[in-house]
Amino acid sequence: MLLRFPDSPDRRTPPEAEAGDTTASTPVVERALQVQFVGGFEGLSLVTIACDQQPAWLLGEVAAVLEISPEQALERLAERWQERCPSDALIQLATGSRRELIDKLDRAQVVLARDRKPLILVRMPAIDELVALLDVPAGRRLRHHLREKVVPEFHAWERAAAALEQPLLTPDAVTIAGNRLEFERRCFEAAVLQRLLDRLEREGLIDDERLVAFRVVASELALGARLSDFHESLAHGWSTPTQIAAHWHETSPLRVGRVIASLGLKGSRSHARALINKARGHDRTVVSHVYSPAAVALIERELRSRGHRRIESDDAFA
Repeated sequence: MLLRFPDSPDRRTPPEAEAGDTTASTPVVERALQVQFVGGFEGLSLVTIACDQQPAWLLGEVAAVLEISPEQALERLAERWQERCPSDALIQLATGSRRELIDKLDRAQVVLARDRKPLILVRMPAIDELVALLDVPAGRRLRHHLREKVVPEFHAWERAAAALEQPLLTPDAVTIAGNRLEFERRCFEAAVLQRLLDRLEREGLIDDERLVAFRVVASELALGARLSDFHESLAHGWSTPTQIAAHWHETSPLRVGRVIASLGLKGSRSHARALINKARGHDRTVVSHVYSPAAVALIERELRSRGHRRIESDDAFA
């Protein structure tokens, strides 16, 4: 009695059969084969094959453990399954797949007996049937060995291999990590410059204007951009001494600067921001300051207390 192997979804019909040639060979099944474990069982060779990412074993080796021939094993299964085996319980290797597996077994230094060349692979359902049909102690020990040790280790190995194939970070995570590393680098450079400036300031080795200019540079290093690029965002509610003076009668930016100095607002980290701008009509850069709305309110209150009058309408001085 011969077993009829079930059709497989990856089975392909040769072109001759499609053309109507009734003498065409049996459809070829392409399998993904890999030697997973080279082991043994009670002194006999037992190689675990990854066939389409699932464990399988050589029928010849399984039959040797059960002390029967491969032909006898197939006959017993044929009697049990009435000429039709369950899907993927038995895997008949095509010529190409068989040659590929033999090459991989040779590279793994597996020596097969001449009568045990890999023609058919068996999975656990077929082994379970053979063990039940033969009912021998060696079969029960083999089944326990495969189910309790080999199969769990096989799937653990497959999960680990699949995890290694996955990227450690998603593209979004890589971008975020790259941006964070770049930000940390800029912050480190800015912090080094700030500490150097603090030391120079304590020792009186740098003048105020250069100190402010270099602190602006440190801020630009941390931001990764020029502070002047943020002029529009600072413009709303933040004002320069020139802009403040323009709203008061007979008040110059210099006078406003003196008021700012008297209030201790110059260089305030909460209410003042330094900007580097191009000087009008010159190539050199100059440091200018803008002040927060709260600071502007203090400055205007101090100007009013000193007798200065605010221009009530913008049209009046336009």
